[in-house]
Amino acid sequence: MHGKVFAIAGATNTDLVDDIQKSLVDALKNGTTITQFRKDWDATVQKYGWSYRGSRGWRTSVIFNTNMRSAHMAGRWKQLVANQAQRPYLQYRTAGDSHVRPQHRMWNGLIYLLSDPFWQTHYPPNGWGCRCTVRAYGEAEMKDKDLSESAPFEIKTREVISADGEIKDRVPIGIDPGWDHNVGQSWIGPEQALGQKLAALPRQLQGPLVDKTISPAFQKVLSDNFKGFKSGIKQPVGQAQIVGFMDSGMINALADKLPEIDLQSTAVSVFDNKTNHLAGNHKASSLQAWPDEWVNSLPEHFRNYRAVLWDKLKKTLIVVPQGSFNKTLPKITMRLNEPTKFGTSASVISLGSASAANLADPNAYDLLLGTLDP
Repeated sequence: MHGKVFAIAGATNTDLVDDIQKSLVDALKNGTTITQFRKDWDATVQKYGWSYRGSRGWRTSVIFNTNMRSAHMAGRWKQLVANQAQRPYLQYRTAGDSHVRPQHRMWNGLIYLLSDPFWQTHYPPNGWGCRCTVRAYGEAEMKDKDLSESAPFEIKTREVISADGEIKDRVPIGIDPGWDHNVGQSWIGPEQALGQKLAALPRQLQGPLVDKTISPAFQKVLSDNFKGFKSGIKQPVGQAQIVGFMDSGMINALADKLPEIDLQSTAVSVFDNKTNHLAGNHKASSLQAWPDEWVNSLPEHFRNYRAVLWDKLKKTLIVVPQGSFNKTLPKITMRLNEPTKFGTSASVISLGSASAANLADPNAYDLLLGTLDP
């Protein structure tokens, strides 16, 4: 999952991955070359006795160039967003040589507003070794150069099929598997895809794979990213961030007690324009309002719950975290299978609190998992 959890195929030792990641960060900060990275690489590989596949030159080149390119383009996106009012248009550009992929060459020169859905999947890099980039234009420059916005882009997809004929993924034509997302946005795409893939697994595999995939290290990354996402909200613009994934307990409880629900994703997202508490519009005096420190720790509270309920009237899932405030129980209200421009996920629609007696009302709620007792 590019840009989210740093990982290297075949490197399962977390200390080894951490050392390699530090070398890449140093290279990014100090502008060092791949030559220095290879020296660090050799020292790290020897230190941990890692026997990797492929030649040293090939593997170090792929890791170094991929991460440097992704990091630079992510930073570039941040600059583009900050200057969007002056230069709202982006033009797709290739390296212009014989090594450019035919499909990428067809996109060369396309111009769309920065807010156009095209950039959610086609903002470069769009594959291993992709050297494509973008250029920003303002209204005056567009007119001076006689440029205009391109016709709406129709995204056509292809299925990624394994050697044994299994459909493993579906990506836009011309984009490598795993690269159909914008490295500079909230990077919600890969996580949305993960949530949908986990939900599509056979029942007997869901629980073990979900719990194994959403490791403590991954959960920490989700928490850190959410804090950055929340602090960056100036005005709701439809961005989103994944705050967690349903664990095996939630998935099994839904399947056993609400079999009529076809769960399409285990991912849980927060949208800046749907959660008043994140947008800062809630009334601070309300007894139901979450304290700031609780909101900041939403991913941890979602993960560490005491009970999960089903709201019979509103058809929403209620997660009751551990702990309490204002002598009430906190609650996270989610709507399942929420379709969005990013994909399908469960969406947090409100953060509030209620009394234990209220939540224990069998006419209003079904207790799916856990207990409301302290």
